Amino acid sequence: MNNAVKRVATALIMMTVVIGGLVLNSQIIYSIFTTLLAVIGVYECNRVFKAKGHHPIPLVGYLSCLIIPLLGNVPTDWVLNVVLVALPCLILYTFAYIIFKKLEVTVIDVAITFLTILYSPFMFAFIKLLLAQANGRIFFLLAITYASATDTFAYEIGSRFGKHKLCPTVSPKKSIEGSVAGIIASVVISVLICYITNTYFGTNFNLLLMGVMGVVFSVVGQFGDLAASSIKRYCGEKDFSQILPGHGGLLDRVDSVLFIAPFLYIFLYLTKLL
Repeated sequence: MNNAVKRVATALIMMTVVIGGLVLNSQIIYSIFTTLLAVIGVYECNRVFKAKGHHPIPLVGYLSCLIIPLLGNVPTDWVLNVVLVALPCLILYTFAYIIFKKLEVTVIDVAITFLTILYSPFMFAFIKLLLAQANGRIFFLLAITYASATDTFAYEIGSRFGKHKLCPTVSPKKSIEGSVAGIIASVVISVLICYITNTYFGTNFNLLLMGVMGVVFSVVGQFGDLAASSIKRYCGEKDFSQILPGHGGLLDRVDSVLFIAPFLYIFLYLTKLL
């Protein structure tokens, strides 16, 4: 099976899983789904940093993923209390681990461990928070739309017409022309989706606001893509893993959504759209 066939087959399976989950619309399924994604994200971050010679503390990262199932399912105050208890315990375990490892694990490894927590479980938690809202499935689809439309059109236009490098030190192949094309595509497709939901599903989204959001979150998604590239370039790795045949790792596929989800949630909260 050649690489192109692997990419298409993997993409179809991923689409089927996502669509199936959205159709079932179960908070239990969303909890399991996002927690699993966060665990894989921790694994992939640990993998690339280990390849660089660092020693992140796996258990701390994996335990932090357990907070995700609570989001949207229990009162916010209760979740906060769990975090307030869990965080000191994780910090204590982390430094006890350093001591018992006789400083084989360094303070830098601790910093990388907590960076991994912020980059994977913390960011994935916002996907769960989006899905816990009344129109959560639509917002999640919008997050995917911003990311996929931007990525697809940025690649297609950039590879053909790109002449000006966007960020050559981090991702040499990305171009300004591709970036602009991705933003335009994000606006058009997100407005189209909202028009369809307004017409057939009873929503009342402001199309002008949706267009503005298409611009903002396309840019945010591109920062997410560059953030992932910066980690891989530092670690000297092409992909986070090979979990997804033809695509690389999970974080290689969702790096844009990982940044879009929290900022989309914050935006929706501040504008009272949640």
